[in-house]
Amino acid sequence: MKRNLNVLLSLLVLASLVLAACGTTPAATQAPATQAPMTEAPATEAPMTEAPVGTDTSTLIFAQAADAGTLDPAIESSANSLQVIYHIYEGLTDFEPGSTTPIPRLATSWEASEDGLEWTFHLREGVTFHDGTPFNADAVVFNFERWWDTDHPYNLGADQFIYWDYMFQGFKGSENSVLAGIEKVDDMTVKLILSKPNASLLNTLAMENFRFASPAAIEEQGEDYATASGMPVATGPFKLEEWVKEDHITLVRNEDYWGEKPTLERITYRVIPDSSAAFLALQAGEIDMLTEWASPGPDQLAQAEADPNIQVLYNPSFNVGYLGLNQAKEWLQNINVRLAIAHAIDKEGIVAALNPDNSEAAKEFQPPSLWGFNESIEDYPYDPTLAAEYLQTAIGEGVQIPDSVIFYVMPTPRIYFPQPQQLGELIQAQLAEIGLNVEIQSPAWPDPYLADLQEDGTKADIFLLGWGGDNGDPDNFLCVFFCGADTQFNNDGAGGGVAPDEEIAQLLRDAVAETDFDTRQTMYEQANQLLHDRVISVPLLHITAPTLARSNIEGYVPSPVREVLTYIVKK
Repeated sequence: MKRNLNVLLSLLVLASLVLAACGTTPAATQAPATQAPMTEAPATEAPMTEAPVGTDTSTLIFAQAADAGTLDPAIESSANSLQVIYHIYEGLTDFEPGSTTPIPRLATSWEASEDGLEWTFHLREGVTFHDGTPFNADAVVFNFERWWDTDHPYNLGADQFIYWDYMFQGFKGSENSVLAGIEKVDDMTVKLILSKPNASLLNTLAMENFRFASPAAIEEQGEDYATASGMPVATGPFKLEEWVKEDHITLVRNEDYWGEKPTLERITYRVIPDSSAAFLALQAGEIDMLTEWASPGPDQLAQAEADPNIQVLYNPSFNVGYLGLNQAKEWLQNINVRLAIAHAIDKEGIVAALNPDNSEAAKEFQPPSLWGFNESIEDYPYDPTLAAEYLQTAIGEGVQIPDSVIFYVMPTPRIYFPQPQQLGELIQAQLAEIGLNVEIQSPAWPDPYLADLQEDGTKADIFLLGWGGDNGDPDNFLCVFFCGADTQFNNDGAGGGVAPDEEIAQLLRDAVAETDFDTRQTMYEQANQLLHDRVISVPLLHITAPTLARSNIEGYVPSPVREVLTYIVKK
């Protein structure tokens, strides 16, 4: 395999190696130092379901807390969807198992121009989509044009292709768009033309959101593509066999797969919304694995560690859970209000009460294991007296505090918040200490919870949300939220709201276009300092989340970005 190892590509690999050196290589299967676990309420029984169960070694049953939204990677952001999508779709690049180092997938090699503005990808020969149509340059161009061009007949709108906006900073015609063009060189070669260098490009192209669907299937199905009424069609090692909404999704092995075929014949993703019920199902052997996104509480985790029939497989901590502040609300535009909230939260107390075994308090919007983390930042200390003083200062400045502060707390566990309801109640009590009357609301997850925050904006004042890294680059934690594509921190529900902090946004845009690694690292450290000083949000926790598996499961490789099941063996 021949590549032009230009300076930019070398920097990409260096960045990935630095990330691996900072702790995102496969985690040991031992828990962090522990404290006495907190006792939880008695678990309830797992709900009956018609999803396949039993001891069939050819089928893996993997439990998730919620169903997929769609199986169209271009419009999905939920891990419940992306977990499934990973096994159906492939992109130009992928991640080396257990790391975020980019490796070839549907591109066998690539080279970049010296200025980093033209990337030429050589495509893998002999690959077909699940529908038998060929994977080639035409298919790649079709998919990129669909993602990038809001006038493309199969683009569903900029508000649907949110990950494209996150990672490529705009659509066709936008002055900030990283992509300037996509060209077919020949049947098995494509060229991406960029408007500015992008140091995270190979990592970004490995994300599920930029993996290729069959153009013929999209044209045939239209808006039904990859919904429960349609069919996802890609090139991956598995394809969809059955989808019963809110119950299970079953994938079957792709017997015509171009690469190494999976050991398993089927993977069934079973929906068990209650984490206690899911843990009971694992103990009973009704399921084989339980996702890290439905991490159990400390009592259940202690039970799992002591159970010889269960493995606790810790994945590298690569996430952040945060308390979001919607600054489209006038009262939250005052820095003294935001400082009051920051000082009112007892993060160490939250860790001790809820997640003593596998979490740490967060002070920045990215995990400490990721380069660009600013070691010099000192977190706002828990100080209710000082917090109350900041709040009174704001009131003295004329700020009108709502009689009832609406606080969105998700109803289902996430990787960054294994016990969101308990967490919400702790924060509610802490904010009450400084005089804020907080009302918890828990709309259904993911809809309307996410839509209310990202599209409406009138519903919540403050909210719990989080992020698991996708591509091993700080751009994916910071620019995603603070370059302007995501509106949860400034949404007034009328398409306007407070403009994002332009100084931070421009710094982050410049950082991802910078080709010198040391300079990039310094720029992200500066951005983290600005985010901290301006209290754009209140980072709360980083979780070292466990994937739980029965003892007869072999071959799972912990990863910072995704639970990969392709080559698992069930004994």
